Amino acid sequence: MKKTLAIILAVVFVLALFAACGNTTPAPTQAPTNPTDAPTTPDTPDTPDTPDTPDTPDTPDTPDNQLPFAVDEVGVATEPYDWPLPLTEDSDTVLTYWLTNYNMQYIPPDKTYGETELPVEVKNRTGVNVEYILLPPQSRAENFGILLAADDLCDMMCNSSMYYPGAILSMFEDGYAENIADHKELMPNYLYQAKYQYPDDIATKEAIFYDDTFVPFATFLSTNRYQYNMGYCIRQDWLDKFGLKAEDIVTWDDLEEAFKLIKSGIDTCEFPMWVAGTLESTGYGQFNTSFDTTAQIVSISLPPVFVDGNGKVQMGCCAEGDRGLLEKLNSFYKQGLMNPDWQSYIYAALFSARTYGNEVAYQTMSAGSIGEADSYSSDPNCNWVAIQKPLQTADQILHIGNSEGRTSAGSLSFSCKNHDLELCMKWVDYHYSPEGWPLFAYGPEGLVCEKDANGNWKNTDWALNNPDQIPLSGLISVYTVGSLVEAGMAPYNVAMLNPNGEVAEAAIQSWTSWMGQHYDKAGNYPTGARLTVEQNEEIGKYQGDVITYIVENYSAFLVGNKPLSEFDAYINQLNNMGLSDILAVYQERYDDYLAGK
Repeated sequence: MKKTLAIILAVVFVLALFAACGNTTPAPTQAPTNPTDAPTTPDTPDTPDTPDTPDTPDTPDTPDNQLPFAVDEVGVATEPYDWPLPLTEDSDTVLTYWLTNYNMQYIPPDKTYGETELPVEVKNRTGVNVEYILLPPQSRAENFGILLAADDLCDMMCNSSMYYPGAILSMFEDGYAENIADHKELMPNYLYQAKYQYPDDIATKEAIFYDDTFVPFATFLSTNRYQYNMGYCIRQDWLDKFGLKAEDIVTWDDLEEAFKLIKSGIDTCEFPMWVAGTLESTGYGQFNTSFDTTAQIVSISLPPVFVDGNGKVQMGCCAEGDRGLLEKLNSFYKQGLMNPDWQSYIYAALFSARTYGNEVAYQTMSAGSIGEADSYSSDPNCNWVAIQKPLQTADQILHIGNSEGRTSAGSLSFSCKNHDLELCMKWVDYHYSPEGWPLFAYGPEGLVCEKDANGNWKNTDWALNNPDQIPLSGLISVYTVGSLVEAGMAPYNVAMLNPNGEVAEAAIQSWTSWMGQHYDKAGNYPTGARLTVEQNEEIGKYQGDVITYIVENYSAFLVGNKPLSEFDAYINQLNNMGLSDILAVYQERYDDYLAGK
């Protein structure tokens, strides 16, 4: 019965996608950790070539077992393991792998993705035949609904949690996906990384282990401890013309004044601030956190929730702070300080041509893409630098912000109808193994990266000066594992192994140290406070109408098509549509979490 209901919901979901075509706000086709910046480049902090060595933890008592690696009392590996290769001698079994790529235009035109160098090398090492079902990002939601309705999911489904029309738990209870915790012996490296590589990294453990008996997804992991690897940047060479430095811009008033100077003094820059249609990125808020909200406009999911200073759960785009944020952004919009076509862009890379054409003064970037933006600009003096989040007052402390775990948006689930579940899990776990992860992280040696005489990784000359004018970020997205769309593990410095690495490192240190001083995490809704199936079903009664109403009205407030004098009426209508019931569910779960239930 539950599976039938899920299939019906999937059909409804697909029909809803077609019905949404007339919406003036483009619907993002997925919600990655950073959808507005996703395709620019993988997050790229400066990190060592191998995982950081944590303090040696107290190794738990290892029960007797017949496995070739030690495990703890619940069967999680307490040490890494190199799988004997090849993983199989069976050349007849073909595993199906459903994924996307944000830079498909850079796949060689004479090859399919499966024929490119990384998949070919993985096949040579592991012996595993994989059919890569690579879809454009904008096609995935519709295709997932079709596959689900037919009960014909691929063996391995990347980012399935973004598209399943129901609670995550129901996807497993209804027989669509396998629980990794039931097969711990097949994924020792992944579970070791989550639990024992950094034993004090509670954020990563909670993100992966719903509890000791349930691990739904293989999630992309950084090999290194958390740093702020993306943020907003500004054209310092333009600020120089007005005697300003990026660090001088602290408050919203400072930012507004800088934009006015740039707009009037730089001929090519009509609209200094550029944002994409989601307004804010998932898990990262440049603007909203200073107004104590989490305003992200996404038409396939509810905005993120957070906790206010009174311990009450609130939802982004629906909180009191949104009134002040909308007033500020509407002021920027009316003054022509913000790109008026912002709703046309699903993510920031779609206006890269405008960036390189010197039309943009202020936008989100990953650290590794800063030097690239300088290089590709038609202005030889272009100098992008990191800038911090604007504050209402210079001494303001932010309460809402990023999770500080090692996980990224990339994830993978294993379908129950599987050609060979054991082989699938071993093949994915190879992505996290000591021998395997460098291959996925750096790609086949000599292509995007190579080792120097001292054994250190560096970007190749071919990648830095590509004869086809493909940027380094595009090459990395094709020839290495995708942190936003796949399972796997990599250091976040793959795009920084070149002279521009110093630029990226400076940006990371700037963002990270600033957040250390201005962010206390007090308002973050805890990762471990996940809703039960029943609670998700309760929210599901209301969320469709609530999402649609938010998407339509929040954008209207921002551009001035709807006056802010109607903001209270907007909140009242949302409550009538079920917002108050949704918040009550989250509040109950949050209270239970605090009580240890």
